[in-house]
Amino acid sequence: MDDVRSGFSDGPDARIYIQEWGEGPALVCLHGLGGGGHFFAPLGAELGSHTHVIAPDLPGCGHSASASGFSFDECAGAVVALAHRRRWSRACLLGHSMGTIVALEAIRREPSLAAGLIAVGGLPEPPDDARARFAARIERVERGGLAGLADEVIAANFSERTRRERPELTGLFGRAFELQAPDRYVDATRALARWTARPLPPMEGVACLVATGTEDRYASPEAVRRFAQALPDTARVEILDDCGHLPFLERPAAFARLVEGFLQQLRARG
Repeated sequence: MDDVRSGFSDGPDARIYIQEWGEGPALVCLHGLGGGGHFFAPLGAELGSHTHVIAPDLPGCGHSASASGFSFDECAGAVVALAHRRRWSRACLLGHSMGTIVALEAIRREPSLAAGLIAVGGLPEPPDDARARFAARIERVERGGLAGLADEVIAANFSERTRRERPELTGLFGRAFELQAPDRYVDATRALARWTARPLPPMEGVACLVATGTEDRYASPEAVRRFAQALPDTARVEILDDCGHLPFLERPAAFARLVEGFLQQLRARG
């Protein structure tokens, strides 16, 4: 099922652009740096026959407005407010990369919001080497904009195999990256580079799946396993071969099967 519904949801503090697929239990997908809800189109197409896949552009990203520039607290508040307006009860939150931080902060604000958490290439805070890359990229974008950064960003996000065998995917990703608003990208990158992890929110009753790719330069398999150890004892860890930082784009069918299996476990728990 690949029929997408899209539009804006107006809240008291922000106007949020959302893409949605299917009906059923809610899977709320929160994108990473430089991304948007469109990242999850392959997942929506795979799962939309029996799952309500919801993918907002976070405030200050994509088509969504922000009150005062990108902030994780505003993003978390917008997710909670959106869930209230749309009456998503006990949703599963899927956070990609910095979207994992947004998901954790949304659960902190309202622990009853989530029945499940899927962290994809995500950690509670950026590793030191990622902070250094962000700082260098901010300086470069402020000097000359986003043009010419596609090759660097493709190399940072995709596995060697994907770069070799799927140039149409990496090329599309690179063009989309360079078309976003440079000031918005800098705002979000600076916020992520400065973020220091807070103590984890209450996670009792929240089933957790933590996944990454074997070639993820941001959330390495080792870092993801350490993160999982801080989550409830039942947290699952899945490492996808031949993937970098974007498994839902690099191996969409395999990633969808992984998510579907996790969602089936959630439904069985009631």
